[in-house]
Amino acid sequence: MAQPSERDVRNKTRAQHLGWDELTELWQRIKVGSITEWDQGKALEHLTIRAFELSGLRVAYPYDVPPGGNPIEQIDGMVFLDYVPFLIECKDKESVDIQAIAKLRNQLLRRPPATLGCLINTGAYTLPALILTDFAVPHQITLWSDVDVEAALETRDFKVMLIKKYTDLCMYGLTDYSPNYQSLEVKDE
Repeated sequence: MAQPSERDVRNKTRAQHLGWDELTELWQRIKVGSITEWDQGKALEHLTIRAFELSGLRVAYPYDVPPGGNPIEQIDGMVFLDYVPFLIECKDKESVDIQAIAKLRNQLLRRPPATLGCLINTGAYTLPALILTDFAVPHQITLWSDVDVEAALETRDFKVMLIKKYTDLCMYGLTDYSPNYQSLEVKDE
C-alpha cells in the first residue's frame, strides 16, 4: 500500500500534539479566518479528527483514495463509534449548500451501507441543503454547525455530540437537530 505524503504525515503529527485548549484556540482562529500555518481547509479537518480522538474514539486522519497515487477522492477523516464508521467531511464556509451534501452522499454510496457521514461546517446550512439531507433516503448524514462544534469543544467531548446526533437521526429521522435547525423559520413564498 502506498504511503501518505510527507505533508500529510506532518499535518497529522502537528494535530496529534494539540490538546483541548489548543483546539479551542485553533477553532477561534478558524472562525475569524486567521489561519496561516495550515493549507486551506486542513486546520478544520485536523481539529475535528483530533477532537474525536481526544474524546476516546478510534479515528483515521485525512487521507486520499487511493493513498499515495492520483487521488479519486480526498477523505477529511473517519471516526468509529464502536463499530459504526462515520465518514467526515469538513467545510469552512459561512453557508453550505446542496453540493457538499451531494458529494458526501456519493462518497457514502461507495462504502458499505453501515457507513454514516458527518458534515461539519463552520457556518450554517442553506434551506435546500437541510431539505435534501432530511428527505434523501436512506438517512446517513448528520450535520454539524458552528454551534455544535463550539458546544462539543466547550464540554471537551465530541463523542457525546456524535451519539446525540446519531440518536436523533435514528429516533426522529432528522439529520440535524442543532439549535440552528430547530429555530429555522420557513417563510411562505
